[in-house]
Amino acid sequence: MKLTLLVSAAVTVLAPAAFAEGHYPYTDENCGVTTVYEAAPDHAVTLSNNATEMMLALGLQDHMAGTSYMANLRISPQYEAAYNAIPILSPLVATTEQLIEAEADFVYAGYPDGFSESRHTRDQLHDLGMKTRLNTEGCNLGKYGFDELYAEIRSVAGIFGVPERGEVLINDIADRVAAVEERLVGADPIPVFIYNGGEDTPRAVLGNTMLSHVVDRAGGTNILGAVDNRYGSTSWEQLVDQAPEFIVVFYSGTASGQVVEDPDAELGQARVDVLKANPIIAQVPAVANGNHVLIPSVIGQPGPSSADALEKLARAFHPEAFAE
Repeated sequence: MKLTLLVSAAVTVLAPAAFAEGHYPYTDENCGVTTVYEAAPDHAVTLSNNATEMMLALGLQDHMAGTSYMANLRISPQYEAAYNAIPILSPLVATTEQLIEAEADFVYAGYPDGFSESRHTRDQLHDLGMKTRLNTEGCNLGKYGFDELYAEIRSVAGIFGVPERGEVLINDIADRVAAVEERLVGADPIPVFIYNGGEDTPRAVLGNTMLSHVVDRAGGTNILGAVDNRYGSTSWEQLVDQAPEFIVVFYSGTASGQVVEDPDAELGQARVDVLKANPIIAQVPAVANGNHVLIPSVIGQPGPSSADALEKLARAFHPEAFAE
């Protein structure tokens, strides 16, 4: 039977539902922090775009007091209506003062930028009466893939007492992953470099990331996927040696800590231009053939839109598998 991929627009935000009876107290073990919840938080604030999408995908918008750190990136279309009804506290990471003003009782970050000595640590927020969670990719505990994402979904759903919604979301993502894998049966994986900016020294997305896993599941092989870290640097000469056939251009919505007006052009396309202008890698197959794909952090970081990234990359790497 011919399988058709689900498009992102077909995924809807889960409708509000009754909390699971007898669910609390709920204990959340997260990156070395143990937190006990006696009830669902009702003034949650997110500190990253993938954390925001996770909350919305679980239908938890009524429990949110604010979002932050979207910069000028765009929320995925299926979450736009719910997102527009929630206060945006800051285009950057919400400050401690903004969290206090929002009366936050739960602060959720999708990656470590949200909790730092320069902003606010988790302990500092705990001292202010705010519970916290960090997506476990940010703990850098090793490889991170769909199984770890499903565990993250179950944890967030557990905190808010809606485990059944978590299972619905997991099943939806798993179905989309299976549909891609069915299309890719028999396809040979291609070598891929995940480029995270840099001119003199290229920055790379390494093996302990959801994006590296998604590249592999999409019929590619991250040429730096064996490196046991999340992000790091490489050299242009290494690209020549490893000859990637495709380059994934990864970018967020900020540069040097400042919001970029048009991330797709000023970061995404600008990074493509850097690749094209570099004579050292001119004969690298991915560059010579113009094989690149842009992946913004909204879908490149671990979250419900990781399925969108998977579908986009699989179609780019193996278009013949998706020909109608």
